[in-house]
Amino acid sequence: MEQQTPSNDPLPQRPEAPEPLQPGAPENPQPNPDQRAADQFDLMELKSARTLSTVATIAGPVSFIIGGVALSSVALVCAILAFTKTRRVLRKGSGPNSSFANIVKQTAVMGIFISCVALVLNLIGLMAMIPILMDAMQTGDYSAILGESAASLQGGTGAPSDGNGGGNPWG
Repeated sequence: MEQQTPSNDPLPQRPEAPEPLQPGAPENPQPNPDQRAADQFDLMELKSARTLSTVATIAGPVSFIIGGVALSSVALVCAILAFTKTRRVLRKGSGPNSSFANIVKQTAVMGIFISCVALVLNLIGLMAMIPILMDAMQTGDYSAILGESAASLQGGTGAPSDGNGGGNPWG
């Protein structure tokens, strides 16, 4: 084996010269830092819109179980906010986030539809229950709402009876 000495080292390689620019090619192939920041901001807006539309899509059906009108109203507001955020990003034109924005927009539209249906059905249920609730509160007869368990509320389990209220905590 031959030892290499400083005299027989190959010459260090020079870096390649940059390719000459073609006519009509952009001078700077790297994206503008301002454009990159705008794309990052759009991506953050789209991620926020995706979260809002997911909340709306889940909160609408859950409002049938708990929350009722209040939760379905929150779901509708979240879906509308998600839709406006995606529409704002899509108005800027085609960019690297436009396909993602279209998907989030579809989810937001689905969330608007689901939460509107949930809100309408919850409002119908509330309007059907208000007369029954008002009647039960005015008369003190909760059997229309609670069934057989209302007897324990009217019986002697409330406040001590003075003979006037019959043990009813409302008087």
